[in-house]
Amino acid sequence: MKCPKCDYEMKPNQYKGVEYDQCKNCGGLWFDALEAEELVENKSAADIDTGDAKDGAKMNKKREINCPTCSVRMLPVHDIEQPHIQLEACPTCHGTFFDAGEFKDFCEETFLDRVKIWFAQRH
Repeated sequence: MKCPKCDYEMKPNQYKGVEYDQCKNCGGLWFDALEAEELVENKSAADIDTGDAKDGAKMNKKREINCPTCSVRMLPVHDIEQPHIQLEACPTCHGTFFDAGEFKDFCEETFLDRVKIWFAQRH
């Protein structure tokens, strides 16, 4: 499987029985439908995101990407609880792609994230 952001090979991996793929170049993570959600409940799952968050921020600027599984144009999705996180999701197979650093951030909602949400709900 090729990375939808940089076109390098993605390496299949497994964590706690859940399969995912990680790009050997940019560190992005690909999850088939519902795999990311299975891992998020386990806080130590953030450890699988070994890519450099600075590289991930650069790669996040590339918006028009196709699903590495079914080649359909992926859609940008913001996490409701952490709106600063924008990942890409496939509308057909429901797979998700996280740039390096995004999955770690997604797993580790901070106190500051909760304060931002609280203020956003008040205004």
